[in-house]
Order: sequence, then structure tokens, then C-alpha cells
Amino acid sequence: MITPNNKQVSLVYSDDNILAEIWKAIRQYEEIRALGMDSFSISVLRGFVLLSGHVSKKYHRDLVEEIACSQPGVHAVQNKLVVDSDLTLQIAGSLAKDVRTLQFILPVGCSHGWIRLGGEVPSHEVQLAAEEIAGQVPFVRGVLSRPKVIGENPETERRAIQPRIKSKIYDYNRQEGVVTHVVIEPRSRLVTHAVASVSDFHDGKSVVHEYLIPVEAMEVVNQENIILKRNRPPLNAYPRIELSNYPLAPDDWQPPYPYELGFVRWTCEQ
Repeated sequence: MITPNNKQVSLVYSDDNILAEIWKAIRQYEEIRALGMDSFSISVLRGFVLLSGHVSKKYHRDLVEEIACSQPGVHAVQNKLVVDSDLTLQIAGSLAKDVRTLQFILPVGCSHGWIRLGGEVPSHEVQLAAEEIAGQVPFVRGVLSRPKVIGENPETERRAIQPRIKSKIYDYNRQEGVVTHVVIEPRSRLVTHAVASVSDFHDGKSVVHEYLIPVEAMEVVNQENIILKRNRPPLNAYPRIELSNYPLAPDDWQPPYPYELGFVRWTCEQ
């Protein structure tokens, strides 16, 4: 939905200034700060604002839009924020309609787009089916937990890790790389690896290689930087990516927030 700003604007404001003022206004609201500022993003182009990402409640979605609309220089706001309750209902509906899962009680939890599936199922096949069904719902960020298989111990919940494209990645030898792509397992929509572009020196020449860095090796992940665990190998000790084994995600697939097509590769196992 696009909401126009009907206020008359006589001054010209730069996109950077508009963006800064929107964030400044948003940070005044404790209920929005508590959401986690990495769960949604704001961009401005020629005075047109785009809101994308995830929020907990419809109230938060409407409030962020209202704040953006109220700033001088804003012509219109396109609100693509996804509300957790909407995702929960979509996934629950899909599970209830699919013949593989409709007979089981599978509670769905959603927090900032991250999905947790509860309940018990009789087999790994049904467990994987539930994960697949949830992962096929557009705008799901990832499925962190799956239903428990009867007679087995509960699985450890997977980490909600999303290395940002163009973020810096460091090992404890102070070697530095830049994230160029991420590898995502399409069934769960979770990131399994970051592709790091690293400059190496061979025979006195600088050579750039791209290495596959598993998320299990990452200690710190934020919007700007990634730091590998102390006991892990240096960046250039990881395998180089074979592009044919990690195809780009197809054009008709919706990448999870905050990624865009062209920067997401799929795992070989699908």
C-alpha cells in the first residue's frame, strides 16, 4: 500500500536528510526500539519512502508508516512491513490444508519473521514436510525449529543468522573479507554460508578468491561486521566456492528479508 503525504512541502529535502529524520523520530518510540532495529529497514528515493522487513504487531506497522509520512520532504510511503500474526495465520492455514500435515496439531510461533513449529509428528518425512510448507510462505525469514519426532529428543533450535551483503568479515588473524553472497537452504530459508571475497597474495601478486564460510564458524554477526570464532581456521583456509554447485536463487523465488535476488545462492541439497 502506498500512502501519499498530503502536506504541502515548499522546501527541498535531500533523501539522506529525510532518512535521518525518519530514524531520529522512530528512535523516540520505546515500543519500536524494543522491536530490534535490524528487523526492518527504510529507504528513500526522491522523497518516496519504502518500508520493508518485519514487525510484531499491526500497530507497529501503522506507527512506522505514520512517522515516516509525517516527515517534511516525504511525498509518499510504500509500506511493505510484514506483521508476525499475518505470517502465523498463513503458515497455520497452509499446514492445515496440506495432506501431509493436516492431521497433526502443529502450533506456529513467529517473531520478527522467524518461525518456530511445535507439536509432534510420527516421522522425519512429516517433520521435513512441515518445514517445507512453512518455508514456502513468502516473506518467512527462516524456520528455526521443527516439530518433534515422536520417540526422539527435541532438536536444538537453529540460530537466526543473516550476514549482510557487503559487510566486512574478519578472522582472529585479522584477515579481512567482504560478503558478496549468502547461501540459503531453500526448504528452511536459513542461511548456511556466507560467500567471502578475500584478497590473497601469491608470488607477490594480489589475487581475489571467494570462500564459503559456514554460519557455525561465526561468533559475532551484525549489520556491519562478522567475526569468526577464535578456534576456527582463517578465512583463506575455507573451501573456495564452486559456483556450479551453488546456483543463484530463481527469479520467481522471494528471498527472505533483507536479501535481494542476485545475492542469494541455493545449497546443492534441495
